[in-house]
Amino acid sequence: MQERELAANLVKITPLSSHDGPGLRTTVFFKGCPLHCRWCHNPETIHPFPELKWTKRDCIGCRQCEKACKNGAIDFSLKREYVIDTDKCIRCFSCVEHCPSKALSIIGHKYSPQTLSACILKDEALLKSMDGGVTFSGGEPALYPDFITVLARKLKERDLHLALDTCGQASSSAYEQMLPFLDLLLFDIKEINPERHITFTGKDNRRVIDNLHIIAGLIRKSRLHTQIWVRTPLIPGMTASVENIAGIGKLLNDSFSDLIDKWELCAFNNMCADKYTELGLNWSLATVPLLTNEEMAALLDTAKKSAGEIKQITASGLIKQNSYDD
Repeated sequence: MQERELAANLVKITPLSSHDGPGLRTTVFFKGCPLHCRWCHNPETIHPFPELKWTKRDCIGCRQCEKACKNGAIDFSLKREYVIDTDKCIRCFSCVEHCPSKALSIIGHKYSPQTLSACILKDEALLKSMDGGVTFSGGEPALYPDFITVLARKLKERDLHLALDTCGQASSSAYEQMLPFLDLLLFDIKEINPERHITFTGKDNRRVIDNLHIIAGLIRKSRLHTQIWVRTPLIPGMTASVENIAGIGKLLNDSFSDLIDKWELCAFNNMCADKYTELGLNWSLATVPLLTNEEMAALLDTAKKSAGEIKQITASGLIKQNSYDD
């Protein structure tokens, strides 16, 4: 494909972030994901196409959007919180143009590699001075291998550190194509049991594990400098079990201990609940409580015992200090 034809739908570009890799980073959130994780913190990135968002607190009730909608998808008389009928909405976004308070907005905008590169390089000096770089996240950025390869070449000419945050469900050829340009791979392993993985995410984990083997083989064979950090979300009642962590730990210890620099256990929180509301979605995990300090300690201890050869095993995220907290 010609470079001028390449484009990707992005949700947002977050500058000066301290997450998703070392140092201070610019994180690019791509739109589209092959998984539908029950706990997804970025539901606006799941679908690859642009979507309509309604922020209730910004709405002044002028109903200009209702008048502008030719498909009758907006109705303020509906007996519900969300005034948009997503079944009728054809995403023409004429309502957004007529909303004076900006309560309606579009999630997802197309970028070319050239445009995105220019946005990122505005902060080039600061990123380098803070030992940071750029992280491709999402959604699933590996759904855009041609785009990222072109972009990575441009950024590597400026010697920027590049990371890819992936759920491991893209094609193996996508990883093969991008890997030589990546300094760091943030690789999710969510659930070791294939059937439970289907229940929680919509797909089993065979491709995830196969891809990690393929990636490891490429790094070893080609002596690539790419680091691997594995991340596991700890979801109460789902992935946050001793059995799951022990199973993932055994896999990492037996097959990848020479390559994995870090395994991070990421505690669940429900701070993204508003994102679901703004998309007109009901989120089943909106009231799920945080893990307790004792629960996290037990899972971290299991991880360290089951994957003793991994260089660094850490825990992150919000937790309750003890079992008696409200």
